[in-house]
Amino acid sequence: MDQESKNIEKIINVMSVFMGIRLIKQILCVILLIFGVEEKRIIAGLKVSPNTVIKYANLINSGRLSELFEDNLYRPKSKLEDYRGEILTELDKNPVHTLREAAVVIEKISGLKRSIPQVRNFLKKTIIVR
Repeated sequence: MDQESKNIEKIINVMSVFMGIRLIKQILCVILLIFGVEEKRIIAGLKVSPNTVIKYANLINSGRLSELFEDNLYRPKSKLEDYRGEILTELDKNPVHTLREAAVVIEKISGLKRSIPQVRNFLKKTIIVR
């Protein structure tokens, strides 16, 4: 593994504390495109689709920057999204110390039983888990 790949891996590991891998790769891809890094190097380094890089390059070049991070409307949404506000309010009022405790709170509010990894992913998307 070359130094560039190691550095990208370190950046992803640091940022994954705050956001999901998909968003991290989007941000890095856009930044690298803006700095003029070759598309082939971005594809290899971030392990993203050539179509993604081309799409972002076209949006940047055409000045349609607001479209860069629009959510994919066709991706299925979690059922927990319907309860996001209530869950966050409850977690703000009564902070939890473990993901297991968070899973209990989520089940109590939504009635939806979720596994620990599912709870982690949901909370990571809402920038709660560290």
